Amino acid sequence: MTRENLGPASTSYRDWIGSAAAENSMVRKSGDLYKLAGIDNESSAIVAIDMWANSHGEEPDWNVLVYVADSTSDEHRTFDDLKAQEASQGSLPVREIMLHGVSLEDVVRCMKVVHFQLKSPHYEAMHITDRGDYPEQD
Repeated sequence: MTRENLGPASTSYRDWIGSAAAENSMVRKSGDLYKLAGIDNESSAIVAIDMWANSHGEEPDWNVLVYVADSTSDEHRTFDDLKAQEASQGSLPVREIMLHGVSLEDVVRCMKVVHFQLKSPHYEAMHITDRGDYPEQD
């Protein structure tokens, strides 16, 4: 079986490229990513989230996938065990699960903070020379 590795986010035309970061929320009223995915967090670990949408000015059609590592075997119970498995095998085996009816907003509700940054790929270095608001704020 050929390995299919999870690569970085991409689009056909790379008009904007960037990065993202998020922190899990530990507040009780927050959403639960494991519940959204129908995953038992005692036996599995979500190790990646992949999200994209199509819009063209319409309501976005979100695609949300999670990548889950099995942590049920005696050899792979902890974070350190999964890291050791990744190191010994060259990658971590994961199961891809498409979450139907889940949107970006549903995932964000599971987080304390989410940060996306997209930049034009034509410019490497930028520095801020001025700050403003639109519309103007008092």
